[in-house]
Amino acid sequence: MHRPKTPTRLIRWVLAMTMVWLTSCASRQATVTPYMAGDQPANGVVYYLPKTQLRIHFVISEEQFEPGALVAYASRYLGESYATQPTTRYQIERVAMHAHGVPDTTQSYLIQSVATPSVEQLAALTPEGLLYSLHGKAYKPSTTDYLADYPKGVTQQEASQALPQEYALATSRAKQAEVAASRLFELRERRVELLSGQVETMPCDGPALKMVLDGLDKEIAALQALFAGRTTRRYYEEIVDVPIDEPASQQVVARFAPQYGLVDKADLSGAPIYISIEALDHPTQQSDAELHKLAKSKALRYIEPGRARVSLQLPERSQAVMLDLSVAQWGRTALLEHKLGADKLGQLPYTIYFDLTSGSISLIELPQQ
Repeated sequence: MHRPKTPTRLIRWVLAMTMVWLTSCASRQATVTPYMAGDQPANGVVYYLPKTQLRIHFVISEEQFEPGALVAYASRYLGESYATQPTTRYQIERVAMHAHGVPDTTQSYLIQSVATPSVEQLAALTPEGLLYSLHGKAYKPSTTDYLADYPKGVTQQEASQALPQEYALATSRAKQAEVAASRLFELRERRVELLSGQVETMPCDGPALKMVLDGLDKEIAALQALFAGRTTRRYYEEIVDVPIDEPASQQVVARFAPQYGLVDKADLSGAPIYISIEALDHPTQQSDAELHKLAKSKALRYIEPGRARVSLQLPERSQAVMLDLSVAQWGRTALLEHKLGADKLGQLPYTIYFDLTSGSISLIELPQQ
């Protein structure tokens, strides 16, 4: 059977369209090149590899004592002696350490893409410019509330709520102390009578009795504070960032004084807080050939980090706080050899998430079939 010949012009057109399609597929791939600060790229985004720091969280309690307004009369009316000077004391309640990544300005790179997906779709960065994901979700910051287990504040009853009108009408401190002491003894006696059942009308059940006793206890404490004084306590957080350069032994990172709290390491009023950093894995330097390949490559860079062990020693505590962590600047810069961007069908081949503290690959997700 005779078959019609395919026109030469049609064959040439098909070949031309095939080349255009292949070129467009190749153009989907993104390129990564070193970025110099001050350059103004026409397109693309700049990302940084991280430098690892140590972040230390101190939860500190501040205890303040204020003498009572009637402390001078405590001995006369209550037969007690109380402190007459205000004091403030601090105490370290908790210490937590973790790695923290900051941009390494010597490791900055420009990602450029001229087709779908765009650079914004391809790479997700943190606000500081650290690379978070490739083909993945956008970065969402997360924080840990180290104060979550500590009271946010205590509402205290004022003594005036438990005092009779006679107290307000008193013309001298001595008279006020007499009225307050009389009311204090009255409330104490009433409490004893409730507990012993020696009252005409008892609360109807246990919960009702407890509610009455709790109310009396608050009034008694408020009156007692007029003589004995009041102690308040608050909890707050201090953060100290420690750069990691080389292994260190017994390095002072801060100081602590019970009278002042956490102070600068140069402030000799506090006892030193020591840190030691031990290298667990410190890779050898890359060869000239490897460095040349890194400089010429247009592949994405990430880090194969080193490892360190940190020991933090607090004043007057025998047990050190320990932490093992990955250190970006102790590692090696590596290349992600797989091309960036979509495959020939326009599909994203995989998802990669990077560790923001060490620059390493933390998770690889394959596409769902």
